[in-house]
Amino acid sequence: MKEESTMLKISFEKENRTIEVEEGENLREAAIRNKLSIYPHVTKILNCRGRGLCTACTVQVLQGTLEPRNETETDKLGKKPDDFRMACQVSVTDNLVVRTNP
Repeated sequence: MKEESTMLKISFEKENRTIEVEEGENLREAAIRNKLSIYPHVTKILNCRGRGLCTACTVQVLQGTLEPRNETETDKLGKKPDDFRMACQVSVTDNLVVRTNP
């Protein structure tokens, strides 16, 4: 008998949409799979494709708990508030409410 994976909800505040994701799924990949654009303006095309090289996929986590920022995020996001995260670096481990393009 296959064990069911835990499904979590991510609510995108500006888009007024909620998606379901498997626990541990990457936030950027989950958004793209659900046809939600997390990139502003020209970065929809010009971004690093989830390699942590740019900060175009930065979101603000309004509710929910995540692991602390990794080294890539700490380096790239610098002095931005702790609730600003790079979606490509985040594994979803809790129900979240996020704001895209904060």
